Amino acid sequence: MLILLGLMISSAAAHSLYAEFPQDTGPDSQTEFWIAYGHGGSADSQIKSLTLARLISPDGESELFFEPYRDGLKGSVAFDDPGCYILDLQMDTTFFDPASFGSAGKKSLVEKYGRVLMPYHSGEGYDWSSRNGLEIVPETDPYQLKSGEDFRARVLYNGKPVPGSYSAIVTRSPEDVLLVQHAQESEISGESEDGIIRFATGRAGLWVLSFEATIDESGTWTAVKDDPSGNYKKGDRIEYDEVAPTAYLTFWVNN
Repeated sequence: MLILLGLMISSAAAHSLYAEFPQDTGPDSQTEFWIAYGHGGSADSQIKSLTLARLISPDGESELFFEPYRDGLKGSVAFDDPGCYILDLQMDTTFFDPASFGSAGKKSLVEKYGRVLMPYHSGEGYDWSSRNGLEIVPETDPYQLKSGEDFRARVLYNGKPVPGSYSAIVTRSPEDVLLVQHAQESEISGESEDGIIRFATGRAGLWVLSFEATIDESGTWTAVKDDPSGNYKKGDRIEYDEVAPTAYLTFWVNN
């Protein structure tokens, strides 16, 4: 069981639901982005669609539209009024049963949430919260955030603080945003008992901050798709012992 848990933790740390986009969001009024689940520069698991994909902007909320690209999804944001444009994302919920691997343990409902901060001439609105699922809510304005400055955030599950573990990687350097560059070791990592995260940013680049939690909540889940491994089928009603959500936050740190 310890080996299995270690593999799960290693896999979670190596993969992120994140987006790549240029550091400079102006002077052009529209910016392309690429959403993937994997490392910097690669998608290790294909994303064909997302359960939730919306843009939170100074003008309000709107649906995001994509086209397939490099096993991920490509789209664009049209900037108008100054403020922080936020991509709010969620992957399909899945189910994990250790018994499928011949081990004992709790059955988990696995959730993955993504948030992307794209400030345009201002960071106003960066601390938006949906108060739904697991979310990393910044308490630091990302606009012109510089290397060496502190970054602070709070983590909520359905609007309430939750403990867990966090880590961050840099997927891109400012000078090579369009080149394939796998993320290296974590820049920072730690534990939070109250959902508060605070750290000094290191090198400049496109950062992806992740937070893993365990929610002591049992229930019954109805599968919306067949499991690729064949452990369950669409429409199956499955009992779970806990919820295992992970949230990801993508943002740029400047030189």
